[in-house]
Amino acid sequence: MNIATARLAAERRFYVSAAIGIVIVVLAGFSIDLDLLHDMSGLSALVRVHGLVMFAWIALFVAQTVLVARHRVGWHRRVGIFGAVLAAVIVIADTATVITALRLGGKHLPPGMAPPLFVALGLFNLLAFAALVSGAIVLRRHSAWHKRLMLLAAILLLDAALARFISAYTSWDVDAALVRDLLVLLCVAIDTVRYRRLQPAFIAGALLVFASDPLAHWAASTSTWLRFYAWLI
Repeated sequence: MNIATARLAAERRFYVSAAIGIVIVVLAGFSIDLDLLHDMSGLSALVRVHGLVMFAWIALFVAQTVLVARHRVGWHRRVGIFGAVLAAVIVIADTATVITALRLGGKHLPPGMAPPLFVALGLFNLLAFAALVSGAIVLRRHSAWHKRLMLLAAILLLDAALARFISAYTSWDVDAALVRDLLVLLCVAIDTVRYRRLQPAFIAGALLVFASDPLAHWAASTSTWLRFYAWLI
């Protein structure tokens, strides 16, 4: 096996491992909600759709990494069409979920977080997710960009699972977004060490992930955003 072949095999193992890690984070974070699976009568149809499409996205990401690892690139491309549609559904369903939670208020909002900031964080993260997935689709024939942008898009959706895990199983006083950003840095570091260079896809994609929350905090303090927030409610 030559160096290029060995490096490609190692990279495929990395993406499969990353996909499995994401599944573990999601299952660990939402394990506190297992009782809801026995009786979902108290959940609205929108919340059920939200949960379904999010878990479908994680399952799809795992399937796509496994297909590539098993040299089923043709199937990977065919399934990718469904992935593009699913990503659009996620953006629509999650936007509706954020707005509905805002209008319901109370326990539907994170404790201690100002509603305008909650909306800003949710919508800016969805915008970043849409940009990452769109970029990956446009650059689907450039695998170096495609796979890295898709990995970052999957990690970006881990905030809710990380927040649940941190609050339920640890005593950490840390923001879930910070842990998410550390996971991004870990992936970038592993990739950089393997190739001995920082890939442009990770530079652009990681900066977008890192900028999402600070931009949301800034936007939430502006009068323009407050007028937008008032219009939403």
